[in-house]
Amino acid sequence: MKHILKHLNSLSIVGAIGTAAIIFMIAGCGPSSTSPYGGGNTGTGGGPPANTVNMQNVSFVPNTLTITKGTTITWQNKDSYSHTSTSDTPGLWDTGDIPGGSSKTTTFNTAGTFHYHCTYHASMGMTGTIIVQ
Repeated sequence: MKHILKHLNSLSIVGAIGTAAIIFMIAGCGPSSTSPYGGGNTGTGGGPPANTVNMQNVSFVPNTLTITKGTTITWQNKDSYSHTSTSDTPGLWDTGDIPGGSSKTTTFNTAGTFHYHCTYHASMGMTGTIIVQ
């Protein structure tokens, strides 16, 4: 009986160590932001890295992003064809063409709510909003 209890006890220790290792590995997989300005994506996990807007499936993901003044947003094109990020207010910002698989950045130094679109796909609903606090 002592032998069985000793064996079960060692299995419990091994199981606890294995569980702790799995939790440690999972904890290291979460999203993080290295931006000195703070801000980040709204919504729950599973989206792009903080301060990144993905262009995919003729959509901006996330569709609405809240950031702080001075934050730089990366526009990452995940589609195989070009997109733009173009402010609805003429002259505010326009990334120009962002070919599939590439990215461009825009820094936001003014507080406000800014609506934008893809020049090529706005008629298909490819629009979004940046909120700068």
